Amino acid sequence: MSIKNRTILLITLLFTGYATLLYILTPPPSPATVGPSPFLWLLTSLAIFFIALILLIISGHSKYIFKIKEQTEEIAELNKAIKESQGNFDEILERRTFELSVINGSLNREIAERIQTEKESARLQERFEMILNSAGEGIFGLDADGNVTFINKAASLMLGWEIEDLIGKSHHQLVHHTHANGEHYHEEHCPIYQAYKDGEVHFKSDDVFWTKSGHNFPVEYVSTPIIENNQYTGAVVVFRDLNTFS
Repeated sequence: MSIKNRTILLITLLFTGYATLLYILTPPPSPATVGPSPFLWLLTSLAIFFIALILLIISGHSKYIFKIKEQTEEIAELNKAIKESQGNFDEILERRTFELSVINGSLNREIAERIQTEKESARLQERFEMILNSAGEGIFGLDADGNVTFINKAASLMLGWEIEDLIGKSHHQLVHHTHANGEHYHEEHCPIYQAYKDGEVHFKSDDVFWTKSGHNFPVEYVSTPIIENNQYTGAVVVFRDLNTFS
């Protein structure tokens, strides 16, 4: 039974009880009494009161039920919105997780490829140095500014310089600055310099290089330009000491 029905039943029982009690306590009317008895008036008033009370309760109950219904609908809408938001959040989270896994996989693959490339580069560098150091001729490389980029042991020994002392330094200023007769050797006239300026291979059979100690020795050399992306980026020079090969 609903609260509304229980309340109406309780009021009905109370009305019946009050009416019975009123009937018992009200003295019977005398034969001379004209019109409705006092009991009837009291009973009518009590009935009107209880009817008004029941109507008030019914009205309040209806408003209460309507309010509860509104709140229930609001809660249902809120739950629906929460479920939709949760669904959207789960979808976004799943998509982001997938994207991160793809990015992570790509990153790991790139790292692995880079490590492999570095290993291959290290092996090539080691092989390159082995070839350079096994050669009897002096070999060195220059960049577009005439600075030494690499040099083998044979060249280092013939010139009297440590390899690390020549790397990044101007070859012309250190070992090719002066003619055999003591005249200054202008870099613009140097065949080595000209190779990475005009892109031609230059050969010289009667020139001199200067050692760190200040002595010179006769050399012949060939200067070959380095071409990268259609630009002259340096030169590779191979030379030999004519005193040794004479």
